[in-house]
Amino acid sequence: MDEQTAIVPVPEARLGALIVEPEHMIERATAIARPLGKMILDRKLYTEIQGKKFVRVEGWSTLGAMLGVLPRELEVKRLEDGYEATVELIRASDGLVIGRGSAICLKSEKRWAKADEYAVRSMAITRATGKAFRLGFSWVIKLAGDYEPTPAEEMQQEVIEGEIVE
Repeated sequence: MDEQTAIVPVPEARLGALIVEPEHMIERATAIARPLGKMILDRKLYTEIQGKKFVRVEGWSTLGAMLGVLPRELEVKRLEDGYEATVELIRASDGLVIGRGSAICLKSEKRWAKADEYAVRSMAITRATGKAFRLGFSWVIKLAGDYEPTPAEEMQQEVIEGEIVE
């Protein structure tokens, strides 16, 4: 191999703010996931939908706090029928952006049709927060227990309420 295509071993990797040897990353993530899973279960920070557990944003944010990662609202755009929000994940130790997610919440959704404007805007931010954490850390949530990697807030309200939507 020449210099440009040589594989160079990485001496360490970051799991949020934690610096971890690559061979110990799963071990460290599992050590974080165990108490996280128990807390999600004990505090019921999930929503059960059709027999599956979907972690709510409070559970995802707790994972972030355990990793030294915090959500930061980047932008909220007013749409014709609601809001689109973008949230970044930053490493608390130095403010480095390590992830990002965006999501919408619309007044045309059954649950939000009669909601106040601030609530629709807030749910777009909540959904974007869950999405940002899911994109980077869904594998840790799976290590935490029998939880689905999709944040609960992303699920259709009609499904959560038990109705079938065609």
